[in-house]
Amino acid sequence: LVFACINSLLGCAQRVRHGSRIARCALPDDPVFIIGHWRAGTTLVHELLARDTRLSCPDTYACFAPAHFLLTRRWFTPWMTTFIPQRRPTDDMPAGWDRPQEDEFALCNLGLPSPYLTMVFPNRPPAWPEYTDLRSLPPALRRKWTDALLRFYRCVLVERPGILAAKCPLHTC
Repeated sequence: LVFACINSLLGCAQRVRHGSRIARCALPDDPVFIIGHWRAGTTLVHELLARDTRLSCPDTYACFAPAHFLLTRRWFTPWMTTFIPQRRPTDDMPAGWDRPQEDEFALCNLGLPSPYLTMVFPNRPPAWPEYTDLRSLPPALRRKWTDALLRFYRCVLVERPGILAAKCPLHTC
């Protein structure tokens, strides 16, 4: 509850400080979406594409602090480095706040319905399966989800302009 309040307050502060820049940020016409199932090598592809300076990828800090990363990155990440391992235990890939990350984590952390909640609460029934394929959603819910994703992408591009390169296995659906 405390962290939720802090995130909300920092999110309001980011909207005040950067809201007009975010709103003016144009999304590129040529984004790159890395699609594929888990364990199929998409993380390696994402890591390689993130090295291209023309591309802008959501990183771990942006995905885990999506409401305020533009405002807090420079003073949160130095002391939060101790809370993230050097390598991911599942596949031994490098880990860090500045490494590319799946944008679905950002949506989940923004409080939007996400099938990724099943990973957080694995002993519960699958969470939000209708958000795997958005075609079944009522138009108002689909628009809310889409608006949040596009706003997040704009924030990523405000911080690092370029061609958006995003990866999430759910994009395959």
